[in-house]
Amino acid sequence: MGIREDLLAKFARLKAEAEARSAAIIVGREPKALTDEEVACGHPKVSAATDFQGVRYETRLGTWFGWFWLIFTCVHCVALFYGMSQGSVKVNGRMVTQPEWWHFALLALFYVPFFLVGFAFTLARYRVSLTDDLIAVRWRILPWVGWTWTLPAGDAVKVTLAFRGSRENKKPVESVVVASLGKELHFGAFLPVDIKEHLAGLIRHYYGEMPSAYAGEAAPFIANP
Repeated sequence: MGIREDLLAKFARLKAEAEARSAAIIVGREPKALTDEEVACGHPKVSAATDFQGVRYETRLGTWFGWFWLIFTCVHCVALFYGMSQGSVKVNGRMVTQPEWWHFALLALFYVPFFLVGFAFTLARYRVSLTDDLIAVRWRILPWVGWTWTLPAGDAVKVTLAFRGSRENKKPVESVVVASLGKELHFGAFLPVDIKEHLAGLIRHYYGEMPSAYAGEAAPFIANP
């Protein structure tokens, strides 16, 4: 009975630790408060531009996974195009002895989503625009393909690094989470950690320190084992 009770106690402790860790990464942690000098120095992979409305920061999402995916897709695509041009191939379950132009067009269309995934993790860019009344985050895979999120900026803008459902190698990763007026937007889960930290710090610096009313909401950050 003693061993059984010890095991149950251990499982209960592990469950409590896991729940605490999960709650902590969902609530998030505050980014580093950047000084004026650090903001002026910037980040080598984050460009900055200022106009009469506000400030704009831009960075590119480049990952090794994306480059491996893109190279593999290119090699696979070239091999299939070459094979189709050399003789008989099976298309949609039917043997084609002399491929027509539209067979090549269908094959190219088939590869479009795979190339877009590769571009999304290699060439995609984030643009974060900050003004006194609006926060806008634009993500573009290509100049005309992507999404834009906006959030009205009130008197209190809360910035955290928190888990919002994205995982890398089955481990949760933090996103830049911006909350204001009861709403929030999140972005950049797969950006390098230093860039996420820098962007979150820039947003925090632009809108000022978090009011003390939020101080009791943040849970202590517990790193993943």
